[in-house]
Amino acid sequence: MRTTREIGSSNMEMMELILDFVMNFNVNRLLFAINGKKLDEESIISIKINISEQNARLNRQKQHLFNFGRSYNDSFSSDDDGYVDTTLKVARKIRSGTKCVKDIIKRFCRIKRRDRYPNQAPVQAINVSTISTPNYVVDLFGISSYPQCVADLFVEMFVFYGNLQDCIEEAIRILKEEKCLKKDIQALLELLEKALAKSRADQAFLIEAVENDEKLRESLLNNPQLSSDKENPVLKAWKEYDKESFAKNYFHNCSQEDISKISLYEYLQDTGNPEIDTCMTIFGCNKTKAQYIIDAISTFDTFLPSECKRDKIPAIYLYVFMKWCSTNIGYESFLTYFNKRYKPHGKWDTIKKSAMGGAAKLAVNEDSKYLKVETELLKKLNEIFPEESVQQSA
Repeated sequence: MRTTREIGSSNMEMMELILDFVMNFNVNRLLFAINGKKLDEESIISIKINISEQNARLNRQKQHLFNFGRSYNDSFSSDDDGYVDTTLKVARKIRSGTKCVKDIIKRFCRIKRRDRYPNQAPVQAINVSTISTPNYVVDLFGISSYPQCVADLFVEMFVFYGNLQDCIEEAIRILKEEKCLKKDIQALLELLEKALAKSRADQAFLIEAVENDEKLRESLLNNPQLSSDKENPVLKAWKEYDKESFAKNYFHNCSQEDISKISLYEYLQDTGNPEIDTCMTIFGCNKTKAQYIIDAISTFDTFLPSECKRDKIPAIYLYVFMKWCSTNIGYESFLTYFNKRYKPHGKWDTIKKSAMGGAAKLAVNEDSKYLKVETELLKKLNEIFPEESVQQSA
């Protein structure tokens, strides 16, 4: 949203000005403004209807803003096109409320503003409006001496300003939280790694296809989507910066598509152990954990009962193992990877995606059978593949 000179020179200044205005609003300011403009009942009712309509829009925007605020700073990338800064993002989410306040302020100006002379400082409506002036006079007779429409307008404005105050305070909280994160390099690196891990899991099928197809690998590497620095300024920065510098400069300043290109590029460039590389890419883990996953699959029968119903691996065991491997991967990607590596030497048949969904429901409901399997299997896994060594090698 473009800010106007009447409200301020930036979105942050605008929000702070409006917050100060709504917090200082009271009945005497309204009465002073009505008298200053000599408004009749028809004009007052018109203002009240307009504010009521704007409040309905603001309530919808308020819900969107609070949903946005719950997760925005937990994500390294942004879904917005053009990498718009956060002050503009939150300002856009409450634009109905801020526009309405600006309209109210202008409506209670005593005179129309004329064109300025050259080099003349702009006159801000908030400084000359009767409803925002600090030099108002308290009405001797109070609101009870006015028509009912004045009391109705006050109530409507009071509710509207309360909602707008909630929105602006939430917007400022989001901005302050983001500012603190930008100073915490460790937190930024964790968010970056989390984003890269999720991206690798989302591209698991493409990575599986590339694994045994060198021509496909070369084709992707030479594709302008990955090779052109002009088309991919964020990927170019990833190649040139160290990880800390990238995290500092591109937090909330890159898209999910950029992260996807980075994770794919890293996989395609890696010339190490293909088996380890693929596992790391799919599960978003380090080399130690990747080797643990590979070894665990190759010996998975040792973790299972001596007899399995219908000669199939119980879904509970696979679900617990999947969560031990990674919390980001989906059922289909996990089963594709597991089946490919288990079937050549495994004793039992594997299961389908639907069976994993059933195991997930047991986990959510904390079913006693599930909890027993989870406890026993995790104990065995952690005894053979201790979590401490994974963390030390990270």
